[in-house]
Amino acid sequence: MKEKTPLYWLINIETYDFSVDAFRGADLSGTALILSTQLWSIIRETEVYSVLIGPGIFLGTARKGNINIAVQEFISALMFDPTQLRLDEPLPQVDIVTPEVIDPLGTGRQDEIVTLIRNLVIERGNVLAGDALAKIRVEAGIPQTLYYQEMFKRIKVSHVSGEQRARFILGGTSGHIYRPFIENFPRLRQQRTELSKVFAAPFHRFAGFSDIEVMTDWMIVEKAGEDSKTGMDAFADEYRDTLDLVEKNKEKFIFEL
Repeated sequence: MKEKTPLYWLINIETYDFSVDAFRGADLSGTALILSTQLWSIIRETEVYSVLIGPGIFLGTARKGNINIAVQEFISALMFDPTQLRLDEPLPQVDIVTPEVIDPLGTGRQDEIVTLIRNLVIERGNVLAGDALAKIRVEAGIPQTLYYQEMFKRIKVSHVSGEQRARFILGGTSGHIYRPFIENFPRLRQQRTELSKVFAAPFHRFAGFSDIEVMTDWMIVEKAGEDSKTGMDAFADEYRDTLDLVEKNKEKFIFEL
């Protein structure tokens, strides 16, 4: 079986009635950057949510009235309800509709495509053009004809590698969130998973990984046929597996800005 590939997920978030430490009932907005091998589905009785599992960070702002608080939290999972919409637009509060997903292990390639090229041509005099766009006649001047000249051409398209794309996106406009992530990364091996935080959007808080209300009894749907573990144990196994895969290819995932 092919080894799973961790992916960087860069996701915009806007959620409400959120608690950040003692600051309660706030509107929270910002960006999450998280490494996860895929978008997982989890089920507990009649509840069904989506979750990304792996090392990550959230950077944003909590607002309530005239008070704004900057928020930075290192997380081990991002749990959300994809059916919960924003107040002002038909997008989920966690924007999984248009995420930036980056595979640093993806290889560059070159494709050959055939395309139709249309050149706009302007000619003077009496021109035989089948589909003339316009004919211009100026008094005492030579008439001009505008038309498209079409041709098929075979061209080569080069795609950059996943590592190049990661460096461009994460080291560029997203450097403000990637920098604290990579600075914290060496500490993850020493930190017990149970002491990490989970961005639990349906529960309106950053929950402790050992929070019983948030973390107990979830079954990861995609693993149901191969793994009987549930809840914190299932999350912890996937988190550590993802961390191991990143460590194996650390130079492609963790680079200096």
